Amino acid sequence: MSPRYTLIIPVLGLGDADVALAQVRGALPAAGVQILIAIGRHPARQRNAALSRSKGEIIVFLDNDCAIGPNYWAVLERDFARPEVDVIGGPALLRPEAQGREVAFHALLTHPLVVGPVRARYAALGAFRASSQTELILCNMAARRSVFEKIGQLPVELYPNEENEWLDRAQMAGVGIYYDPALQVFRPQRPTWTELARMLVRYGIGRTKQLQVSRGHFTPHQLAPLVLLLPVTAIACGATGLLWFAAGWLIVALAVAVSLPRLLNLRQRLLAGLLAPLVPLLYALGQLIGWFRPWPGASAEVTVVEG
Repeated sequence: MSPRYTLIIPVLGLGDADVALAQVRGALPAAGVQILIAIGRHPARQRNAALSRSKGEIIVFLDNDCAIGPNYWAVLERDFARPEVDVIGGPALLRPEAQGREVAFHALLTHPLVVGPVRARYAALGAFRASSQTELILCNMAARRSVFEKIGQLPVELYPNEENEWLDRAQMAGVGIYYDPALQVFRPQRPTWTELARMLVRYGIGRTKQLQVSRGHFTPHQLAPLVLLLPVTAIACGATGLLWFAAGWLIVALAVAVSLPRLLNLRQRLLAGLLAPLVPLLYALGQLIGWFRPWPGASAEVTVVEG
C-alpha cells in the first residue's frame, strides 16, 4: 500500500537532515510517510529528483533546519480533506529558543511596514484562506502529486524563487492554493547582519530570474527596484534632498522601532528600526543585480536516499 505522504528534504550532506528528521519521526501519521533525503548542491534539482521517486499522494516539502509543529500532520490531513485544496502552505516561525539578533531579524521580516504581505511567510496571520506565492514558502508547503503531473516540476533554472514561479504557474492553471496559519514549522533566523543582507540580495536576484523564466509574467514584487530611486533622487537634489531623505529614514525607523515586539530591548529596537529601510533597498538592489548576473552552471550530481 502506498503512503499518503512523501516528505522531501534537500541537504548538502546526509547528516544535515537530523534536525528535521528528529521531529518528523516522533510524530508520523498513521496514513504513512515516505521520507526522501535529496543530497546535492542545487535544491530545485534535488527536490525534482526526489519527486521522480515519490510514491505518496501528497508531496510535503521541508528544509533541513525546520522542526514541524506539534499538530503538523493533523493540520495537513484536515486541510487536504477539503477537495478544493491542491496546495497548502503555512508560516516558518522563529525557533522558540532564539535570542538576540535572530529575534530582531525575524521581527523585521514580519513587520508590515518592512515587507508587506510577505510577512505571512514568517508569522501566523489571519485564518485559513485562498492564497498565492506571496504568502507561501517552500520550507513549509505541501501539494497533491497530481498538480506536478498537471503543470510540471520546479524550474531548475531558479534558486531561490523556484516555488514562486511554480506557484504562479499553478495559479494560472486554476490550481487551488491556500494558506493555513496553523500549519507551522520552526527554524533559526540568520545570525548576523551580513548574512541577512546576503539573503535579501539573493532573494532579489531570484525574483528577477523568476521574471525571466516566466517570460515576463509580472508580479507586484517587480516594482521593488523603484525604491532605489529614493536615494538616487535625494543625491541629485543635493543637500536639501539628502536632508529630506534622512528625515524620512528616521521617521520610518522610529515607526518600526516603536511597533516592534516588546521582547526586544530598547537597544535592539532602535538598531532594528534604523536598519529597517535597508531591507527593501537590499532586496531591490538584488533585483537589479539579477539582470546582469549570469545563469548558474550545471549542478553536481544529486543522490536521493530513503530517510
